[in-house]
Amino acid sequence: MTDDKLLVINFFKSRYIEARHFPKKSKGKKADFELYSKNHIFGYCELKSILEYEFAGFRHDPTYNKIQSKIHGAAKQFHSVNPNHLNPNIIFFMNHSKKVGWQDLWYVLTGQVTPPNQPSEPIDETYLLRLLKKDDLAIIDYFIWADTFGKFISFSINSDSHYTNEIKKGISSKAYENMNINTI
Repeated sequence: MTDDKLLVINFFKSRYIEARHFPKKSKGKKADFELYSKNHIFGYCELKSILEYEFAGFRHDPTYNKIQSKIHGAAKQFHSVNPNHLNPNIIFFMNHSKKVGWQDLWYVLTGQVTPPNQPSEPIDETYLLRLLKKDDLAIIDYFIWADTFGKFISFSINSDSHYTNEIKKGISSKAYENMNINTI
């Protein structure tokens, strides 16, 4: 088991949710984890790791495209395991790069350069519109971003999700005191 998967398991365990790996015998692309609360399915979680990579030589920073691509891949996996969207779908970004941050995910999801309540540049919805066109955000309810080199964890709740209250109660309520939570 990778360190990232162990961190995800421990994160959910701290919220009294058990993250179980999908059986290897499962056909097709599956999300990484089934999430259980009191032995009942709570939701599904896909882990996406952001690894250190070089920017040198790139004319355009590939960060936003990579994040958008990871969201699109996760949406396909959620469609496979939860096609009727009967439970919440959660993407857990585990960031290993000091060159990339939660603000990059926020930009992809909202087109805003900086998080809410801070000065912002004009909105660029290029990445958001691509995600909406592919219907990726219709199936993703919650985004978690954790930097492996610090103590910062950020949460973004999809405001269109039918599971907002369930997610806040099950995951976020234990995090409100010292975490960064935003609604997209």
